[in-house]
Formats: sequence, structure tokens, C-alpha cells
Amino acid sequence: MAASIMKKPGGVSRWWILAIVHLSTLAFAMTLQLIPPLLPAFVAQFGMTRGQAGLLMAFFTLPGIFLSLPGGYLADHLGPRKVGLVSLSLLAAGTLVMVIGGLPFLFLGRLLSGVGAGSLMVVVPQVISQRFVGREIGLAMGLFNTAVPLGTIMAFNLMVPITQSFGVLAAITWTAVFDLLALAGFFLIFTDQPLDPNAGPAPTVRGGLKNLGRGIWITAAVWALFNMALMSFFTYGIDFFTLSGFGPNYSAFLASIPMMLSIPLAPVAGMALDRYGWRTGPIILGGVACAIAVFCIAYYPHLALLETIALGVGVAFIPPSIFTIAGEVLPKEKMGVGFGLLSTIFNIGLFTAIPVLGAMKDSFGTYGPSFTVMAVLLLVSSRLSFLLRK
Repeated sequence: MAASIMKKPGGVSRWWILAIVHLSTLAFAMTLQLIPPLLPAFVAQFGMTRGQAGLLMAFFTLPGIFLSLPGGYLADHLGPRKVGLVSLSLLAAGTLVMVIGGLPFLFLGRLLSGVGAGSLMVVVPQVISQRFVGREIGLAMGLFNTAVPLGTIMAFNLMVPITQSFGVLAAITWTAVFDLLALAGFFLIFTDQPLDPNAGPAPTVRGGLKNLGRGIWITAAVWALFNMALMSFFTYGIDFFTLSGFGPNYSAFLASIPMMLSIPLAPVAGMALDRYGWRTGPIILGGVACAIAVFCIAYYPHLALLETIALGVGVAFIPPSIFTIAGEVLPKEKMGVGFGLLSTIFNIGLFTAIPVLGAMKDSFGTYGPSFTVMAVLLLVSSRLSFLLRK
């Protein structure tokens, strides 16, 4: 937002802007979730352990630990369009590097894509918060939060058959093409808002972190704990269901059910946020529901269909609440840095949890302890969200 707060949209309708950031987030989600459906193939083809495969998944989040805050600062100073274009370019470039094949290029490509993702996922919620401030923010966040579920569903249910028919590199290539399409759409449609001439300069990263208030720090911690569990489940879910005796395609279907339910339910949750002012209630109840579902999946996999449906209902109501709260507790001139903080803590959590829980499977020989830790993380996230209640 080029050193300022925006007063009014310029050029392109805010709903078109929402559509293009939704497409960009869809590309992010498909790239993020590229590893889980390919995990059995990576283990077979490259001799990876689950811990190593988890590290490959987590490598995507490593740059975000260091770049999310600078990315938010740059978005405040240079505007989301420039930062978004560079971010999507890096996202696509990293996936293309993975197509070369071989472990070094797989890790290098994930790292490069993660550099783009680290800034992209700061820009996107910031744009929505500013374009929809005071107007249908809950609905906008609900619609936005269907992108990650949809991207996960596409990755899980397309990558497995593509890999079976054409190989691992074909699946990676398909993802790279989609990233390039998102980049083209962003370039053609997205515009920055006009500057507010009365606004002061945007703060530096250090200045932006001052006086943010405890609300955004607690929100970031809740969001990180929730995703440490959820993204670990999605990383190892297909492998878990396959080892439990289900076929690879059905395993991918089971693992994607929670995200399937999020697509219709997330906008409903967003409208409820607008209408009833709900904020922390969905996080508390959703976190408990998710914890129970994940624990039951680990020890009663024969009920996986019902359990993944229950997990999906709990998951759907949490992201719209998190991003709505974040947009409301942040000062408008510190949106970029604030969402950068949210993304930084999110990435620290994922980079820590995913490889560790994979290594636990290697050590114990079963996913039971790993899934139990996921359930505990969800309960801690739910309990911590009580601190957000006014």
C-alpha cells in the first residue's frame, strides 16, 4: 500500500480483486500440498524416510520464517501488486526447478517456492482486510478461505492418478503450469488501490512491531498451533490411510474430505461472523472437534469416513475467524507487518512440527503417537483462544 492506508478501491472491483487473490492462494495451496499425495512415491523412488519427506514438505515454510515480516514491510511500501508478482514468479520458478528431478533439486525447488510463498501469504489477507474493511469482511474472508481447501482437494485427488499414469515429474509439471496461470491472471487483473494523501508513512519492520497489541500475537499463536496439527495431518494422512489398508485413490479422497467440507462451510462461517459478531467461539469449538476427530482417526481408522467428515466441520469455522480477528485488531497502517508476524509464527510452527511428527512415525513404527500429538496441539490452540475473548 505504498506507505499509506487506502481510502477507496481503484480501477478494478474489489470482488474481482478477491477472485484473483483467491486464484493466487489456490496456486499456493496446490504447491504447498504437492508433497503429501506424492509421499509414497518419494519413499519408493528416492528411498526417503517419512521424516525426510516431512522435511521436504517443511522446506517450503522455511523462507517464510525470515521473509514474511520483510514481505509485509515491502507490501506496505511498494504495494501488493509488485510484491505479489515477484512472489508468484518465485512460486512457479521453484516448482519448475523440482521438475529437473533428484533430491538436491527437489529441496532447492521447495526452498525457492517457499521464498515466494512467504511474501504472497502476507499480501493476500492484507489486501482483503483493506478492500473490505467495514464491509462484508467476514464473507470475504470466508470466500478467501475456500482457496486452500480447494487447492488441497485438487492436489490430493489429481496428483495421485497423474503420478500413477505418468510419473512423479508429470505431477510436479502440472502444478508448475497452474502456478504460471495464476501469475498471468495476477499480472492482467490485479491493481493497487490509490494512495490516501492524508496518510503518514508506513512504519519500518521494527517500528511496525511496536504497539501491535497482544491480540495479534495471541491470534498468531492460535493459528500456528492449529496449522501445526492440521498441516501435519494433511502431510501424512494419505500415507496413514494407505498403511491402514485403503487404496491410494480412496486414501487421497479420505484425506481431502475435511477440505471438501470447508468449501461450502467457510463462506457460511464468514456470513455468521458478519451477522452475529462471532469471533472466538468457532475457534474454541472447532479446535475441540478437530482434536477429537484426529485422535479417533489414529486409533479407529475403520470409521475414517465419519471421522474425516467431523474433522472437516471443525476445520471450516476456524480460518475465517482467525483472519477476521487479525484484520480487526491490527492498526490499518500496520496491516503488512501484522500479517507478516502472523505468517512468520505460522511458518515456524510448520517447519518444526511436520518433520518431527514424521520422524516420530519412523521411530515408533506407527502414526498413533504422531496423531496424538496433533490432537494435543489442537486442544492447546482451542484453550489459548480463550484469551482473545473480550
